[in-house]
Amino acid sequence: MSAGRLEVGARDVLERNRRGSWTCPSTVLYPHQWLWDSCFIALGVARYDPLRAADEVRAVFRGQWTNGMLPHMTFDENVDDIGSRRIWKSKTHPLAPRGVDTSCITQPPLPAVAVYRVARALPAPNRQPFLAELFPKLLAYHQWLYDERDLHDSGLVTLIHPWECGLDTTPPWMQTLGRMPLPWWLRIAARLHLARVVRRIRNDTRYIPAAERPSDDDGLRMLVLATRAKQHGFQLERMPRLTSVLIEDLAFNSILVAANHSLELIARDLEVALPSALQRHFERTDDAFEQLWDEPSGQYYSRNAITQNLIKVPTIATFVPLWSGIPSRARAERLIELLRTPTCFWSRYPVPSVPIDAPEFQEAAYWKGPTWVNMNWMIEEGLRNYDHVELADQLRMQTLELVERAGCSEYFSPMTGEGYGADDFSWTAALVIDLLARDPA
Repeated sequence: MSAGRLEVGARDVLERNRRGSWTCPSTVLYPHQWLWDSCFIALGVARYDPLRAADEVRAVFRGQWTNGMLPHMTFDENVDDIGSRRIWKSKTHPLAPRGVDTSCITQPPLPAVAVYRVARALPAPNRQPFLAELFPKLLAYHQWLYDERDLHDSGLVTLIHPWECGLDTTPPWMQTLGRMPLPWWLRIAARLHLARVVRRIRNDTRYIPAAERPSDDDGLRMLVLATRAKQHGFQLERMPRLTSVLIEDLAFNSILVAANHSLELIARDLEVALPSALQRHFERTDDAFEQLWDEPSGQYYSRNAITQNLIKVPTIATFVPLWSGIPSRARAERLIELLRTPTCFWSRYPVPSVPIDAPEFQEAAYWKGPTWVNMNWMIEEGLRNYDHVELADQLRMQTLELVERAGCSEYFSPMTGEGYGADDFSWTAALVIDLLARDPA
């Protein structure tokens, strides 16, 4: 493996996808700015250009709402994408920023992690000013998450749409979405198989085979859900329980734990105290993961926020708590044993987003089976948290081999290593750079 060639290629991808102060995930398929994409991108860019990485993170906050919410998308004003803007119409919302168009929902809360790690890479004179600049904005975001999405102070944040979880079409969400009561027109469309007509106006399937993208039915249901959320101002407390899909998402809440810890470290570096109420929220989140653990299967699962039942569909999300440092040593060992199972998660090119022996597994279908570099990156760090250094090194090398063989694809076959989705995908490139920079010993 030529580490130098890999890094040069990855940097070239990030340069081509650069849009001034921020970087789009893909020039063709994803021309706008996405929240957790920019955070992952900043982590890789910080390895060779920390000042640019700092600007990448700053650009995330240009879309912040006055209530603290960070949107999952901030639109590029130079891209003609009227259809996507019409879904949200953010400027009709009194709390949205006036200067940019955004979505009206959030995404995995990685900004505090990105801010803290980028700050560590900055030249010494730039660190404190950077942290001081973004600390109040991070506080506002975390406060919004708990005030608006943890209505009962359970410690677990509730999501109102699968686009918020990052793993958009992951089976737990799609199965729950499949039971959502449909409007009359969509029931007719489903009965007559008219959803396929939508493919003619979809942007993604113009460039990517339909088998690699969300199905037409999934896509229509997600649009219906977004429309319903819009009718209620995207406010959880107003969402009707009968027609909504509300989930305490495992991956999102695991990332929140890591973000909370990063925010604590930022406060320590600035020598300021976090608000005591927010600190109590952090502690409740740590404790709440007991409720997401299923002892018989030895896994964590997302939970239906309406029924309070675990959604016992196995996915890669069960390993994200390793990255956050949540599990006890005994639970961590059970998770790692599950990870190492060749017939389940340790495929030829690990780690599949759905275990390969699960009925939901689809090798090429978006978040229903493929391997993603960002998830491998988190799991690799999680393994090191629990001193499984050799396995972490193995996963690191297999991930780099995957990209060396197939390029900076959006996602990959866990069986053959073939690349799927968008080419020249930014977080793949950025995280390859970060993995290359780590000492594997």
